[in-house]
Amino acid sequence: MTATPDPQDVDAVVWLEDDFSTRVSRGDVEAVELEMMLLTRQPEEIYAAGTRRDWEDWVQYFSLTREADGRRKGLVEVEL
Repeated sequence: MTATPDPQDVDAVVWLEDDFSTRVSRGDVEAVELEMMLLTRQPEEIYAAGTRRDWEDWVQYFSLTREADGRRKGLVEVEL
């Protein structure tokens, strides 16, 4: 989250389920579509986390601000 009135972008990190690779291998349409989005970086603002460590790294990264005073941005987690 940012106080910027019009930040011009929204970044999203998708937590990949444990069976994501299996779903892609089986040709699951939604999984294959998501894999293609991630591989082609279209949209550019979508990222993947396949492990808890990946997730924590992305949370750390996206909560950073450009200011050097150590302030952090808030994040919103959407669980489907």
